[in-house]
Amino acid sequence: MYLPNKEFKLLVLLASKPERLFTRDEIYNSIWGSEVIVGDRTIDVHIRKLREKLGNKYIQTIKGIGYKFTNK
Repeated sequence: MYLPNKEFKLLVLLASKPERLFTRDEIYNSIWGSEVIVGDRTIDVHIRKLREKLGNKYIQTIKGIGYKFTNK
């Protein structure tokens, strides 16, 4: 399976600490850096693309806060 760079970095970040909730700000800063301005839906689009490739059971949305990786 091929993952573009940002999707790969996002997956590595989330999977590096399973069950840990990553806030949207933490994700933006880790993947895109604090100097880069991206749209509000950027993370959502990348999460959607990862779910299309991995399935819906691995990435959990915590509404209004962020995302976490689960292997359950």
